[in-house]
Amino acid sequence: MLKKNLHCGNELKQLGEVSMNSYLQLTIHGQTPAQKNSKQIARLRDGRTILISNKIVQAWQKEAAKELSLLYQRDTFTERVRISYMFFVKDNRGRDIDNMIASVNDALVKAGIILDDKWQLLAIGSADAQLDKENPRAEIVIEKYGL
Repeated sequence: MLKKNLHCGNELKQLGEVSMNSYLQLTIHGQTPAQKNSKQIARLRDGRTILISNKIVQAWQKEAAKELSLLYQRDTFTERVRISYMFFVKDNRGRDIDNMIASVNDALVKAGIILDDKWQLLAIGSADAQLDKENPRAEIVIEKYGL
């Protein structure tokens, strides 16, 4: 079970007080999977093959999107946003931070928080990771970002 906290500004807000003019700080508890390193080949009925995320990544994204959509029941960010990521990982295993970013972005799109993760709508602010064996999580800050 993933736990989510929504922060708006510097303090925890009730959903009714969240404004689209504010920034959102989301915390997703649990280890964020690296989806690009977890691809499998799937054969379609017509014989074609495609790459899909493995069942662990799919389950994580589905659960994260479900809980994010329950937490954030506002309009989707349709304008360009900048997202900053801070990952707290459970062990010293090598992980590609860009793959963890991709997992979070896909969950944000599935949850309807951001419209799409294409470059025209999403700027990467910053990304970092550090060890936290007791409380692995991803802390994400989303803010409007005009050109």
